[in-house]
Amino acid sequence: MKVAELMRTDLKTISSDSTVADAVAALAGAQVSALPVLDRYGRAVGVLSTREILKAESGLQSPRARDRLFEDTLVLEIMAPWPVTVAPELDVRDAAREMLYLEVQRLFVEEKGALVGVISQTDVVGAVATQKV
Repeated sequence: MKVAELMRTDLKTISSDSTVADAVAALAGAQVSALPVLDRYGRAVGVLSTREILKAESGLQSPRARDRLFEDTLVLEIMAPWPVTVAPELDVRDAAREMLYLEVQRLFVEEKGALVGVISQTDVVGAVATQKV
């Protein structure tokens, strides 16, 4: 089975110049734990997950500092750099190994330099559980 058969293509994204508050709303609205970050030209430049948000918030002591994090901090300031991507033709088992090796929960899928989907550990487990893989 190929990544293209399991990947989700209805990607929700966030702009690099959005605020962290905007990102939290987008994450909650899409019910996902990470969003690809796009620059003003629509190119993928990073990924923002709940992990980066929690890491940024963990060192803040005052409610005012937390408010500033959410209202005044841009996604660009706390996002992780663009992760390793995979091709849609990659075998799902190889994608699963890549996730394990990199210790990530998801891999973004690119084809000819364009972001076309995402495959997560949950997608792989679901396929194994339903005997698709």
